[in-house]
Amino acid sequence: MTAATADPTRMHVVNLTTGEDLEVQYNPEDLSLLLEVDYARLDVPGLSHQPMQYSSTKNVVSKFSLYCAAHSTAQRERIDDFTRFLSSLCYAPEGARSVGQGAPPRVLFVWPRLATMTTRITSLQFKFATFAKDGGAIRWTADVSLEEARDVRLTMEDVRVAGFRRPVSGPSDPAG
Repeated sequence: MTAATADPTRMHVVNLTTGEDLEVQYNPEDLSLLLEVDYARLDVPGLSHQPMQYSSTKNVVSKFSLYCAAHSTAQRERIDDFTRFLSSLCYAPEGARSVGQGAPPRVLFVWPRLATMTTRITSLQFKFATFAKDGGAIRWTADVSLEEARDVRLTMEDVRVAGFRRPVSGPSDPAG
């Protein structure tokens, strides 16, 4: 996990429960980071507008597409392994003993020089294309949606200093 918190040259995804760290074959061409702020809009009879009262800032949602291509048997095996790794991040581990442990693992998302966030996968879609004679995929794209999972309050000052480079949170939290 130390390599992932340094500045890698490619995006990394780390299972924070097991520590398994995989680097993508190619950096995605683009990254979407969605940040929304919730305000309660107050209805005041006779007022010409709705005052806005801050409720909370939602978790950052990251969306990107991963692309993999295999030009050898070894690369096809690596792609198969990466597919299984990403898919496994959507399921709870075996032998969970509490509600907090009964959820899919937290995922450390590291985009070089831009973002380091503890997240959870909320959506994963694979598109397989170009198949070998034995039926194995030679190319695929994975559309990934991650949502930030924090344990502590994030302030305006924290974000002003560090942006999307957050401290790494622990492997799990009871609140989910």
